[in-house]
Amino acid sequence: MPEQYGQQYACQVFEYDTQIALDEGEIKGRVLTATLPHSAALFLRCDRSTPDSLRIEIVTPGGSVGYDIPVMKSQSYSIDEIFEKGLLFLIPFYIFLHESRFKEYDKDADKLRALKDEYGDIMGRPEGLLDAGQISEYTKCTLIDMSNKVLEHIARKYENVREGVKSVMGGRVLDYEAKRIKNEGKLEGRLEGNLANDEMITDLYMKN
Repeated sequence: MPEQYGQQYACQVFEYDTQIALDEGEIKGRVLTATLPHSAALFLRCDRSTPDSLRIEIVTPGGSVGYDIPVMKSQSYSIDEIFEKGLLFLIPFYIFLHESRFKEYDKDADKLRALKDEYGDIMGRPEGLLDAGQISEYTKCTLIDMSNKVLEHIARKYENVREGVKSVMGGRVLDYEAKRIKNEGKLEGRLEGNLANDEMITDLYMKN
């Protein structure tokens, strides 16, 4: 990864961190206490040059302080590890592991079938978590819907891959269903005066 990209990501993380610190800061008397959150950077694509952490050094009139930002590399996690460690937010981005072979899959029916079988298994696992009471129906639908959105983006040039994997993940109906469940949950929460229990997956950003 070129050095300038590392600097860019560090700047973006610092920008998010400082905004959160300001939003949640406390003022007592003449003192503002702004606490930076524990952040991490998620790299969807990586190679040997991708660092394991980013470093931020802050120079203030009262002294200097520095801290490291851990780097998560989505391609380093197997699907078993994702479920075992509860890293469900990585599921939509698991397709990046196969990105370099899209051309093969698009032309080879057997390889595409193997990819579809793998995704059929992956998309079936959230159902087991739902049955066990570990996630909500909305979370399950959102994971599938976000996986579809990422697939649409990353495989837009490979129709066979895109449509083949989509066929085992579900279509736009899941998007509607997730939104319906979310709206019903919000309404129920307002009636019960307990919106804090709404379960959502938010802020999943994907860039080219």
